[in-house]
Amino acid sequence: MNFAFLVHPLSEETRQVLNFDSTGSLKNAVGSDLLQFCVELHRSVLRSRSSGAAGKPTSVRVIDELPGLVSLRGAQAEGRLYEIPMDAYEILDNPTLAMDYMQEAVEQAVNWGAKIVGLGSMTGIVGGQGTYLAEHAPVPVTTGNSLTVYAALENLAHACEEAEVDLSEETVAVVGIPGSIATVAARILALRCKSLLLVGRQRSARATKLAGQLDAELLLDIPKALRRASVIFSATSSGSCIEQKWLRSGSIVVDVAVPTDVQGSEPERDDVLIISGGLSKIPRTMSFKSSYLWFHQGMIPSCLAETTVLALEDRTECYSLGRDLKPERVEEIGKLALAHGFDFSRLLTFGAAMEGSTLVKYRKEKTRLLSSMGNGRPVSAKSTKWTKEGPPTAEKLAPRAADLFARHLNPVLAALGGGSGFVKTFVKGEGTEICDADGIRYLDFVAGFGSLNLGHNHPAVVEAINSAMLHRAPGFAQSAVNPFATALAEQLATVSPGDLQMTFFANSGSEAVEAALKLARRATGRNDLVYCDRSYHGKTLGSLSVTGNPDYQQPFGSLLPGCRSVPYGDLELLERVLLERRAAAFLVEPIQAEGGMIVPPANYLSEAQRLCRKTDTLLIVDEVQTGMGRTGSLFAVDRLGVEPDLMTLAKSLGGGLVPIGAMLARRDLWMKAYGTIHSFALHTSTFGGGSLACAAGLATLKAIREEHLAENAAARGRQLREGLAKLVEQSSVLREVRGEGLLVGLEFTPLLKSIQLQYRKLESGGISRFLVPNLDTMLKSIPALYVMTTLLEPHRIYTQTTRSNPQVLRIQPPLTVSEDEIQRFLAALEKCCGEMEFSVDMLGGFIAKSGMGQHQANGDGANVNGNGATRPVA
Repeated sequence: MNFAFLVHPLSEETRQVLNFDSTGSLKNAVGSDLLQFCVELHRSVLRSRSSGAAGKPTSVRVIDELPGLVSLRGAQAEGRLYEIPMDAYEILDNPTLAMDYMQEAVEQAVNWGAKIVGLGSMTGIVGGQGTYLAEHAPVPVTTGNSLTVYAALENLAHACEEAEVDLSEETVAVVGIPGSIATVAARILALRCKSLLLVGRQRSARATKLAGQLDAELLLDIPKALRRASVIFSATSSGSCIEQKWLRSGSIVVDVAVPTDVQGSEPERDDVLIISGGLSKIPRTMSFKSSYLWFHQGMIPSCLAETTVLALEDRTECYSLGRDLKPERVEEIGKLALAHGFDFSRLLTFGAAMEGSTLVKYRKEKTRLLSSMGNGRPVSAKSTKWTKEGPPTAEKLAPRAADLFARHLNPVLAALGGGSGFVKTFVKGEGTEICDADGIRYLDFVAGFGSLNLGHNHPAVVEAINSAMLHRAPGFAQSAVNPFATALAEQLATVSPGDLQMTFFANSGSEAVEAALKLARRATGRNDLVYCDRSYHGKTLGSLSVTGNPDYQQPFGSLLPGCRSVPYGDLELLERVLLERRAAAFLVEPIQAEGGMIVPPANYLSEAQRLCRKTDTLLIVDEVQTGMGRTGSLFAVDRLGVEPDLMTLAKSLGGGLVPIGAMLARRDLWMKAYGTIHSFALHTSTFGGGSLACAAGLATLKAIREEHLAENAAARGRQLREGLAKLVEQSSVLREVRGEGLLVGLEFTPLLKSIQLQYRKLESGGISRFLVPNLDTMLKSIPALYVMTTLLEPHRIYTQTTRSNPQVLRIQPPLTVSEDEIQRFLAALEKCCGEMEFSVDMLGGFIAKSGMGQHQANGDGANVNGNGATRPVA
């Protein structure tokens, strides 16, 4: 259904903005070559000045088209924005002239085909809040105030959640009584807050009656009201009635007025939150072809959103009119908007997106305020709530989790995966499945990069941890004997290869590697450390020094001296380096998982062990990813006959629930490094060997043994690799399958060079190749990335590429994976590869033929070249 929406310039500046990009050329230049953007900006400046020199518009005009408005429900609408040539103050000074312009705009809209007309800002105030226009217009009219109120109250609810404010414990002031928006907002807020203050400019029978109905206090002094209220809902018709200095510390203000009630163009204080209320985010299914929607990135006033929702619903009715809006109608239009995909959770301040830092600063100031109120003792506003409701669950925390992730943890990852939906908020895990915040279950073929060999929340590990807590096991007790730690150390000594007897407990694989490096230097008296290209041993300073990825190393400057890399699998060069007899240790992975699931030659590790023995170099085997049954035996070295001097473990040792790392060493080496009263405490860890971690480790070893998980890894691994090998033979987008057990990598063929070149021609004027590091690598990896994202949606299988080689899809499910689940993965993968192969063939063929000026001329498969001659298709 077609609809129209009436607007007016809020100021001379907004009038100029509306004229600034009338052709849309500036919008199209955003994101392109920056120099081209500057050229278009210059042209827009000239157009805007030319328009300004011609004087202000004197007639109604269409300022924007809103095509392609499709909701989440699939409903469709199309809109137009009509501007009347008067600003807010001119409308208030001459409402009669404004009404004439509005009637003219409605007439134009109806002639265009509009079935309903919405009134924006001041156009919804004059004429009895739309009642006069509704009586004289040939189509229904709505002010949109009902959804404006709903959106503003939702904005307030989200702000209170961010600020950890319980509205039921607060005094709320509603400014703008007896206006229609303020009045219905007061009726709703009266049921949600502790006490209510109604604030108007003068006493009236309507305001007095409302105060009596709501058992609220009526005030005519705005500064006085602000001193008493901590939450303010402001919706006057005049604007500029609140100075920021009047607000008490910790206040939250939702400003719905147009022009705004709060004075200023930006926040002046960190201890208050000022929210631009009544705004909606359009559904993600709607087009941004409109300059208005594009410029505001889909954030629109809810009066426009209400008109749009009514059009989507095919409801030709005067929904919001007059001064007496009904709370139930507010709720009704709000639920309809949500169903169509409108979002009211975005917080803006003075019309701009509220930055996370603004909220952080506010929370800090609020915490200081609460602390001072508590006589210097820290006070948490939410701690009391948690005491009543119990600890928060992942489901309860999920609604804000993505925003908090971007704000406090990793904004880059959030931005990279936000648009595609790849970065999920997971709230539950059981066995081989993981569940997101929407209740959708995914087959987990990442398994925490090898931390979930037992799957999510394995019952035996959960029981062991619960038992330890139930029996009040000590958490951490330094320089004391922990029974759980000693029992796990005994188990590890029993099942580990060779003469490994001593264990140092840490919290991660990186810490375990650090411990091994230090012991090797201490025990041998040598300084150098030898590692392999493309290896991964961690990101702490020491472990990073022996990680064979320059992209990880170089940003941090000088690392540990004496660290030398050799090619993985190159025994000749390894021997040459070790024969110098300067290396304390050679550190190696049985399979380079992060490097792209690289499997070395069959005799590589056994020969490396021989060379280490020959040169008195310690052999450190990193089993952080390959251990705990992953490759088909408890440790990967078990099937190779290798007996390392030192071995590192982590990831699945904690059963997927508690972080734990371990460095295993020969007893003689440990005694040499730390076997005196002066040296036994040279390397320690505060949390290493904690009761819960070690209880989980004991349960993990038992589960692997009793449930034959290593054997299942071997069997399911064979099934997986055989299925993948068949796909490699069939598909041109696949190159090779590698790995052992359930540590498998599938390497994709790089994207065709012709498609890569075409992408560079089309994107942003080609500037990204100079601004984006490793763009070529990213483009080559498109087939792998396509399959990774398509497996997630719609097939609901969670995978990732390897970190050091994004052309390799890592396939690393829990060891509990079933035959049917492997088959489900293979079937989904075959479909994804088929889609990618079709795309590559189609695009590659099109580029090749169009580049040579060829096109298919007739049904017999002949091609016509640029000169009109024909030749058969090869």
